Amino acid sequence: MSEEHQKKENISRRSLLKMGGIAAVGALGASALASCGPRNRSNDSGSSGSGSSSSQTSGNAPEGYFCVDDWLGQPPELGEPDQTKDCDIVVAGGGNAGIQAALAAAEGGAKVIVLETASEENRKVKGEDVGHVNSQWLINQGFGPYDVGEVTYEFVRRSGGHVNPEILRKFVANSGEMFDHTASLVHWPDDRIRVTDGVDASVSPMDSSQVIVQVPGAVEDGPVTYPIEAGGWKTWPATAQFMGPLQHDPQQGVAAFSRLDEFQQFAILRGQDLGAEWDYETSAQKLLQDDSGKVIGIVATTADGQVIQYNTSIGVILCTGDYAANADMIWNLNPVISERAMRHGESRDKVTGFSTSDGQGQKMGCWAGGRMESLPRPVMGSPGSAGGGGPWGCTPYLWINANGERYCNEASMVDAAQVTDMQPDGLLATVTDANWYNMMKLASLDHGAPNYGRPVYFQELRQDMQNVPVGDPNGGQCRSCTVAERMASTVLAANTLDELADMMGYEGEAKQNLLNTVQHYNEMCQNADDTQFGKDSKYMQAINTPPFYGCVGQNAHNENVGLVTLAGLETDNDLQVVKADGTPIGGLWAAGNCLGYRYGAGYATPFAGNSIGMAMTHGRVAGKLATGQSVS
Repeated sequence: MSEEHQKKENISRRSLLKMGGIAAVGALGASALASCGPRNRSNDSGSSGSGSSSSQTSGNAPEGYFCVDDWLGQPPELGEPDQTKDCDIVVAGGGNAGIQAALAAAEGGAKVIVLETASEENRKVKGEDVGHVNSQWLINQGFGPYDVGEVTYEFVRRSGGHVNPEILRKFVANSGEMFDHTASLVHWPDDRIRVTDGVDASVSPMDSSQVIVQVPGAVEDGPVTYPIEAGGWKTWPATAQFMGPLQHDPQQGVAAFSRLDEFQQFAILRGQDLGAEWDYETSAQKLLQDDSGKVIGIVATTADGQVIQYNTSIGVILCTGDYAANADMIWNLNPVISERAMRHGESRDKVTGFSTSDGQGQKMGCWAGGRMESLPRPVMGSPGSAGGGGPWGCTPYLWINANGERYCNEASMVDAAQVTDMQPDGLLATVTDANWYNMMKLASLDHGAPNYGRPVYFQELRQDMQNVPVGDPNGGQCRSCTVAERMASTVLAANTLDELADMMGYEGEAKQNLLNTVQHYNEMCQNADDTQFGKDSKYMQAINTPPFYGCVGQNAHNENVGLVTLAGLETDNDLQVVKADGTPIGGLWAAGNCLGYRYGAGYATPFAGNSIGMAMTHGRVAGKLATGQSVS
């Protein structure tokens, strides 16, 4: 793994906030032009991709896409292959989705070959959180079973309906089986497993000290009824967090200790036991189709420049990831990001994200006659984060903009990042008081929520808060307990709100506005009625008990896609990539971030980790469907 790739792997998800303010995803209006199929291209034999000839595109932009130039290009000319290989299914990409797709297809009796760009030594899946529903592992701990329809609908409505409900239902209904099945493969120790650096190799990744469930702080006071409702949205405890060993010191890269890759290695090994082959340092380049348009293979290149043609009797499952490393694709396919960048004078090369994936899977699908999901195309910026940040995660404290004004319902995490991005340039602040802990315990389980899954992290935060020097403009460092993160935040403390406003950097009219805002907020709290923005009464806690606490940030209007892009190819209900007329391209499936219509305008989080959970589940579902197995 390259030094740059390792650095990106180790950067905390929440550190995005410290590096550029709020990475928000704005929804486009209802009149946004829908995406259509690309022009027929040289290897599109039999495909019916087409778009309106009157599409308002410019220059060489692919027909049917509302963009400024050609992000798609032509499939590469690779010449005659140096060798050919025959199999039933090729899985393009060996990440979280590809691992599960290969295992399921091999279990279905297929001869499988996985194409993975990394070397075997450097292959490692990212992340630590696996969001899923109704596994026996969760149920045994008292979390569920939950209603599949209710959870599915929560995803749909959080996404504004710009999703395929059946694709989401397949995730919710099959995610528990995926998790339990993979967990059943874990037998510790196994000398074939490459153990994560910095962990005790004698302890299984499935040990309760290594993998936990994210829960709210309210469990400290007794049983909690789920779902938790906040701001009109529902959340559930449905995240397995492979956090690895306890980290007491502030860390900027908790994922470095994650044991998720070990968990997934057992799925790799089981697939290999069933005959699945892994071709490392091999990058998929273009699909092969017969005269009917059915995908019958794929061409790839190796690190040493060889061209390999893979002939398939069943087809190809695209699991190559997102396109966050491809500035041209982002600039053209994510106009919310590119327009924001242009308005702030940023160049095209600044819009890329943390992922190293370049969108090759999406391009291959389009060249074969498929099309990208229509606008708005989602990215994973900073869901559940707004205001001035702080170690408390997305607890619904009072959020203040640069004018000293409150600006939204702080309990509505679905809206938080978008609304924050609309605020004036400059300061953002989160304000609370000595009763901060009582509110934090009531927070939801949205992505970015405080996490009581490891109570010691709450205890350490309380210790750190007690040690914040009152009246010191330098503040104190407090370890966070947000999702699985442990980075430190600077917290300011003061005996009066007037003093706190000075310490946070508010002056003149903005300072007076802030003091008036808190006074008005406290009056609404007294009546348990947010007549301004409608925040739930249980979150209307007056800010009137010293010491008063604040965290500040800058509304930098982040102009990049954040962690990953989430937009993928249009498919039917069975994850088969479709042509412009909605009919499937034979022999072609998509999963993970190659799969479209999962998230609407941005990352929807009834529970954390559902991006990885979806990748793993849809990968498994695609492998099953491609081999004729049944799914729920």
